[in-house]
Amino acid sequence: MASLIGIATNRKLVNMSSDEEVASICPSCSKGKLRIQSMLYSVPFFNELAMFSMECPECGFRHSDVFSAEQRKPSRFTMHVDDVSHLNVRVVRSGSCTYRFPEWGIDVEPGPTAESFITNIEGILYRVRLVVETAGNFADLDSEKQRAAEILEEMKAALRGEHPFTLVMEDPAGVSGILPDDMTLVKYEELTIEEASTLKGAPFWVDTLRDDISERKSKD
Repeated sequence: MASLIGIATNRKLVNMSSDEEVASICPSCSKGKLRIQSMLYSVPFFNELAMFSMECPECGFRHSDVFSAEQRKPSRFTMHVDDVSHLNVRVVRSGSCTYRFPEWGIDVEPGPTAESFITNIEGILYRVRLVVETAGNFADLDSEKQRAAEILEEMKAALRGEHPFTLVMEDPAGVSGILPDDMTLVKYEELTIEEASTLKGAPFWVDTLRDDISERKSKD
């Protein structure tokens, strides 16, 4: 599922024809046809991104993703966050993005229901903090519980701008990124084919849907 949290973003609704509202077969029930709606966002560096949401009328399955109609190269964005103002930096995460917090040993890889979002660094930190809290609560070893507690304290300090950390975002589709107003704060790298091949991508059905929507928009 995708979300937009605390971000002022230029956007416009794309009105879709009846043909475009009915697309791929639902990956959950394999019966219904997904109804698709798309929203365009004007985003620096990417020019324009589309966030599409889909719903199955048969089983209620829902999913959203972010994609670019432009062909983009696999990419990595890295930013060292050492000032409270950096928490407001915009972040775009598609369903094929892996994001990492190296100092805490945290890697969040895409899965069948990978969440897409446009938020900021503060928002993504809150998301990961909830994951760490859950992991700590269910940990079997005292050492694991202790490490989770230590990370949570460091994250609380980071949210006050008192603990530096690094955020890395890697996307074989090149649709995710860290986008401050001053891009010199970010290290941007194009991934090699070999590097991109080691990353988990979006589920096959999402890739197929992205291609289908891009093709339709190119005909508009």
